[in-house]
Amino acid sequence: MKDLFMARSKLTDKEWVDLIREFYKFLQKDLRIGQSYFNALAIVKPDLANEIQGTEDDCFYDDNKVIKFIRRLNE
Repeated sequence: MKDLFMARSKLTDKEWVDLIREFYKFLQKDLRIGQSYFNALAIVKPDLANEIQGTEDDCFYDDNKVIKFIRRLNE
């Protein structure tokens, strides 16, 4: 089951680790969760961040969209 889940992810295992590391750095700067996730993605995988920016899955301005954002990364 894990292999099936990971096969659908738009991020590699290394990119997920990097995303969480960058996310944490932004949280330490007192950014909101949505801003932190989006900024981290923009560093780790800028093309994917550009694809998500401005869509209903863009959590930068709305923390309520974080779950949709994460789901988008795991399509």
